[in-house]
Amino acid sequence: MKTSSLLDVIRFKFSSLNPKNSRPFTFVERSSDFDLLPKNQTKFKGQYGKVASVFLLLRENKGEVQVIFTKRSRNLSSHPGQISFPGGIVEQEDSSIFSAGLREVREEIGLERNRIETLGNLRPHETLSKFLIHPFVGIIAGTSEFIINTNEVAELFEVPLRFLLNEENMTEHRIQKDKKYIGYYAIPYGPYYIWGATARIVKSFVERFQG
Repeated sequence: MKTSSLLDVIRFKFSSLNPKNSRPFTFVERSSDFDLLPKNQTKFKGQYGKVASVFLLLRENKGEVQVIFTKRSRNLSSHPGQISFPGGIVEQEDSSIFSAGLREVREEIGLERNRIETLGNLRPHETLSKFLIHPFVGIIAGTSEFIINTNEVAELFEVPLRFLLNEENMTEHRIQKDKKYIGYYAIPYGPYYIWGATARIVKSFVERFQG
């Protein structure tokens, strides 16, 4: 499938969603880190303390549709050094969850909202670290350049969408910690280890794309 054709398919599959809705998306079934816990293990769903908004951003580059990822600065208080999507915490002054995501994208990687064609939102994801993450999907104008805020982002890199759409590249893991089991998804890519909430958001995108 040609690059432009792939982006057209993505536009078709995601354009029915409403990214500008500022409500807390209670009508959308959430995914959760708790979903992979054993049935007999206590699950504390719905006890998140912070709401975040991120963008799964796509763009054409070198004849491929690429997905943008960032490696978080090790100076950050939450999830330092981990792989994530551009985005961050919804602040009181933000007019909506959607606006918060656009603000964070601008602050982290210098991309203005008029350079993003927003298609819609994916299902929210609740983390064990008590975040509720609202992911949005957008296509970047091909000529856009990034300005990295090194206080928050250590590195920006791209992964071919075709790689992420191949389900064989995602694995499911279970580890024991403090006499309890924790489950998570992971997508190793070269020197990068995409895992946890970020990998689960990729999975939601793939499920929507293939649905």
